[in-house]
Amino acid sequence: MSSDRSYKRSWKNLLINKSYQLRFTLFMVGLAAVLMAGLGIWVMRVANETTEVSKTSVRGTPCPKIPSLAIEKDEAEVPPPPPPMKLPEEGSGASQDAPVPANTGSGEPAAAGSGSDDLDEDGKPRRRAVVTLEESTMKMEPEPKAQPAAVPADWGTLVVKHWACEIDLQNRIDHLESNRLRILFVLIATGLLLVFGLGAYGIKMTHKVAGPLFKVGLYLAKMREGRLDKVYNLRKGDQLLDFYEHFKHAHAGVVKMEKEDIERMKVVIAAAEAAGKGKDPLVDELRGALARKEKSLE
Repeated sequence: MSSDRSYKRSWKNLLINKSYQLRFTLFMVGLAAVLMAGLGIWVMRVANETTEVSKTSVRGTPCPKIPSLAIEKDEAEVPPPPPPMKLPEEGSGASQDAPVPANTGSGEPAAAGSGSDDLDEDGKPRRRAVVTLEESTMKMEPEPKAQPAAVPADWGTLVVKHWACEIDLQNRIDHLESNRLRILFVLIATGLLLVFGLGAYGIKMTHKVAGPLFKVGLYLAKMREGRLDKVYNLRKGDQLLDFYEHFKHAHAGVVKMEKEDIERMKVVIAAAEAAGKGKDPLVDELRGALARKEKSLE
């Protein structure tokens, strides 16, 4: 067999040394996750502050106001205030001191001064105010109708501009919020991709180190059992190349020594048979050792 024979790398045997590979991979993934979480918290804090400042700035943008269409009254139709009512002054018209005749049950007015209600405490006639109604100038007119204000020519355009501005501001606020959520989702996706990517890479990378060690361990176990198999080259991309080359040279030295021992044992056995001592127990034991050595090199 050629020493260049190599085994294909497969996902089934990536975890050759689970203890070493998983410990190293989990440490690397955990460290990356902690760093990514800290970076993500800082980025989201800055993104939240920036979003709130931008939303406040957008809300503070003034929009064109809608002109008011308040109901107005025609000033020309507003009636003048009614004239004040005045009492007759002293000395004009009827006397304020004249007593009011009382109405008796017989239909005739009572005499002045009769009755206790017409006299004060001193027995003098009680003074009473007399109201004289003259010709009134007050008129009852209907309440003037309210006149609608005139609609400006560009009122519809102003209304459209106002609501277009309000919708645009709300769209800008929604866009800022969607950007903040997009940053959050990108951070989560990046974190998951980093964790799984580092996990897969860590297992594959440690396999390139664990593979040569595992292979050397197999050869040493065979040597302990007396088998000196041929040492093949590592797969492409494996690590520890220098260490493996030293092992190959050491293995080749052991094989060379075994071959030299086999040649010397053959010479000794041949000399013993030539001397007529081929059936000696020591020679038989030497033959058994020779067979074992030859088998170990198969």
